Amino acid sequence: NPRLFDIDLQLEKNNADHHTDVFCKDRLIVRRGQPFTINLSMKSDMSKLSVATLIAETGLHPSVSSGTRVSMDVNGEPQSSGWSAALSQHGKDISLTVCASPKAPIGKYRLILSEPSVLLFNPWCAGTYDTVYIEKEEEQEEYVMSQDGIIFRGAANYIQSCPWNFGQFESGILNVCLKILNKSLQYKKDPDKDVSQRGDPMYVTRVLSAMINSNDDSGVLAGKWGECYSGGVAPTSWTGSVEILRQWSDCNCASVRYGQCWVFAGVGCTVARALGIPCRVITNFESAHDSNGDLKIESYVNENGQRVKESVWNYHCWLESWMKRPDLKPGYDGWQASDPTPQEQSEGVMCCGPVPVKAIKGGDLTCKYDAAFVYAEVNADHIVKCRLTDGRVVDIVNKVQIGQKISTKRIGLDDREDITHLYKHREGEVLHACIPQLVMKQQLSAVVLHHAAHCGHVFLFCAKSISIGNVPGCTNTMQCHCSQAMSPLLAVLRVPMEHTYNSYSALLCTGCQLLVTAQLTDIGRCGRMMEKRVVILEDPEITIQILRQPRVGQQSCAKLSMRNPVPEVLGKCRFTIEGPNLTHGETLSRTIPNVEPGKEARAKIYFRPTRSGQHKLMVDLYSKKLGHVKAYTNLNVSKAEG
Repeated sequence: NPRLFDIDLQLEKNNADHHTDVFCKDRLIVRRGQPFTINLSMKSDMSKLSVATLIAETGLHPSVSSGTRVSMDVNGEPQSSGWSAALSQHGKDISLTVCASPKAPIGKYRLILSEPSVLLFNPWCAGTYDTVYIEKEEEQEEYVMSQDGIIFRGAANYIQSCPWNFGQFESGILNVCLKILNKSLQYKKDPDKDVSQRGDPMYVTRVLSAMINSNDDSGVLAGKWGECYSGGVAPTSWTGSVEILRQWSDCNCASVRYGQCWVFAGVGCTVARALGIPCRVITNFESAHDSNGDLKIESYVNENGQRVKESVWNYHCWLESWMKRPDLKPGYDGWQASDPTPQEQSEGVMCCGPVPVKAIKGGDLTCKYDAAFVYAEVNADHIVKCRLTDGRVVDIVNKVQIGQKISTKRIGLDDREDITHLYKHREGEVLHACIPQLVMKQQLSAVVLHHAAHCGHVFLFCAKSISIGNVPGCTNTMQCHCSQAMSPLLAVLRVPMEHTYNSYSALLCTGCQLLVTAQLTDIGRCGRMMEKRVVILEDPEITIQILRQPRVGQQSCAKLSMRNPVPEVLGKCRFTIEGPNLTHGETLSRTIPNVEPGKEARAKIYFRPTRSGQHKLMVDLYSKKLGHVKAYTNLNVSKAEG
C-alpha cells in the first residue's frame, strides 16, 4: 500500500539473481523455488508488522483450493503450500524475503505490499528441485538463456545450418508468451483450473504445442505448404520468432501467415525458454507422417516414378523440453518431445506430446502423450506403391530409411550434434524378430551426384544399379527412368542424366530443393525398384563485413554483398538483418536495385548493440528469383565505454 510504504523492488539485484535481467529492467520477474527480497520504508510506526500476513495470488479468480492464492506468515517458516516469507526490520526500514514454492503455477502474481510480478519456472532450482531443473551450467546457458541458435534443414545427404533468432528476452516478448497461455482453449473453458495447472511444465508444454499453431484456437501461426503464400509471407522469409510473436499480439491475436515445421519449432522454443523451460529444436531427416497409426507409410508413384501421394518429408522439426515426469513410471524424466506443427489431432486438438524420448527408443507406444505418432516419425516401415497405366498397383522396393541423422545444435557451438541414438537403437543392438528378411536379386543402389549442385549451374547425377544373378553369361534388359540398357549379370549399370539451369530454374524460389527419383524396371522379370534423392542447390554466399568493433550503445555497420549466380537479372532485392541484443528486437532492411548476372548485390545496414557478449547477426537477401538466401556471423560486442 503506497500510503503506508515506499517500496523498492530491488529490480536490478533480484532479476540478476534469477537470471531474468535480460527480459527488462523495470519489472520484477522471478523464478519459483528461489528467494527474492524487496525493501520497504514505513511512513508510520507499524511495530506489529512481524506477525502480518503476506498474500500471493494469480489468475482471474484466485483460490486456495486451486493453489492460485497463498497466504503465509512473514516469520520465515515454510508453509504447507511450499511458500515462505521472512521479514527483518530496522526502525522504519524493512526487508521482506519471499520464496515461491518450486511447484507454484507460473504467471503474473499480485503480492501485498508490492506491484504485480511474474513467476517463472526455475531450471537453476536444485535444492527444492523444480521439475525443470537441469544440472549442468552449460545446459542452462544453451537451453534457457541463449537467444539465438541453429536449426538444421535440407536433406540427410546435405544438411544445412540455418540461423534462428529466438529472442526470448527482447522487450515485450514475455508478456506475449503469458498472453498465449491466456488465449488457450483450456483457459477459455475454465480459467481457474488452467491457471492452477501452470505449475506443471508437462501441462504448459502441451498447451503450447496446441497454441503455437492456429488450427483449433487463437494460436500464433498458420501453416501452409505450397507455392502460393498470398495473404502472408513464405515460411522461408522468417529469420526469428520476435517479429512473429509481436505481430500476433499487436494484431489482436490473429494468426501470422505462414509457417512450416522449422518456424513452428523456432517460435515454440522461444516461448518455452521465456517461461523457464529448457528447450531445444530437433530435426529428423527422412521423417514419416503416419496418419492412421499402423506404423506404415505408403507412398504412391506413377509408372514414370512421379509422385502421386507422399507421406515422407525430407526433414521435419520438433521440440524437446527438459523436465521430470512424475505422472509416468520411473525412468522417463529428461528430454520430452513435443511438436507444435499441425499434423494430427491428439485428444481432439491439433497438438503432439510431450512424450519421453526414452519411451520412443524403448518402443513404449502407449506412453503419454502421442508416443506411437512420434515413434512412427523415426521408425515407420516405408512401402512404395506404383500405379501402372493399366490401373494395377504394385509394390516396389524403396530402401529409404525412416529417421536419419536426428540433429540438434551442439552446446556452445554452431555444430550439429547427432542424437539419433537417443531415439533409436544403434544398428545391431536390438534384433526385431518379426521383421521379414528380403533377399534382393537386383538393387538400385544409389542416385549419385558427380559434384556439388550449385544454384545457377549444370549438375550431373547418375542412377547406379547392381545386377546379381545365378545364370552365368546371361543379360537382362533394364529400363531406368527414360533410358534403356542391357545389364550383364554381376555388373554395374550406370545411367547418367544431366540437369541444366533451364530445367530447374522455375523451381528456385521454392527453396532450391529438387527431388530426383530413379525407377528401375526389370522388363524380363517385371520387377521394379526405386531410389530417390533430395538435391539441395547450394545458395550463393553472402559476404558479411562488420566495419568497426561493435560496442554497446554505439552505431555499427554491416557491409553485405552477394554475387548473382544465375544468368538472369535479380529483381525486387532486399537485404534484412536481425539479431538478439543487436537490433532492438526489430528487423532492419535495405532495398537495392536490380542485380545483373555476375554482378554483386551490395548494401550497408547500421545497427546499435544493446548488450555485450557474443551474439548472432542474421542476414537475409530476398529476390524474386532466388527467394530467401540466409547467412549469419557471430559478433563479440564490447561493453560501453566509460
